[in-house]
Formats: sequence, structure tokens, C-alpha cells
Amino acid sequence: MATRIEQDDPPFDVEARRLRLCRELLVERQIIARYLKKQDWSHAGWIMLLELYVADTVDKRLPVSSLGYASGVSIPTATRQTIEMESCKFVVRERDPHDGRRTNIALTARGRAILRCILDDYAKSRANA
Repeated sequence: MATRIEQDDPPFDVEARRLRLCRELLVERQIIARYLKKQDWSHAGWIMLLELYVADTVDKRLPVSSLGYASGVSIPTATRQTIEMESCKFVVRERDPHDGRRTNIALTARGRAILRCILDDYAKSRANA
């Protein structure tokens, strides 16, 4: 038996949902730019910072190769990105004590604080939308 739509149900407007999501993504980019002070912050860099934030909650460091895989970039690109993050004092790069060929990355207190501000502001903007 087919489900019938009640007269009170609002129409499902796919385009309106897409537009709302678009606006949310634009707000997200504005928030990121405000805290990271870069208009050209790459999507891969943002994904890496999110991965590092998640890892930080369990006191884990991530190798550059994992960050590259998670963000969809090559290891050399991930390395360049983490060096840039280090110059901004968002992360610290450390040699893996068990494998000298591997470099592990962790958030600094500054990086953690900035990500918390971004996430809080974004959550606030979504709640107000």
C-alpha cells in the first residue's frame, strides 16, 4: 500500500536544502579564514587539521602518510602542508621513536585552541540558521 502524503506535510524541496547547505559551507569557509588568517587554506589542509583534532582527543600522533591518505593528497604534498602548519605553530612534527623514517604530527596547544574556536563558531552558526 502506498504511503500517502498528508496535506499538512511541507513539500520536500531538494533545491532549498542544497541552497541551505551551500550557505552553511560558505559560512564554514569564512570562519576558517577568520581563524587561520588565510583565504587560500586548502581543503586538504583543513581535513588534516580535523584528523589531527580527532587524534588529539585520544592523545595520538598521526604519521604524515596517514594525513595524506585521509586528505587525498600525496605524501610529498602532505609533508609540505604539515611544514606550513608547523610554521603557523598549529602542529608539531616529531620523529617516530620506533621508526626513524616516519614523522608524526600532533596539534599544538595553539592548534587545538584554534580548532575549538572554529568548531564552536560553526556549531553556533548552524544553530542560528
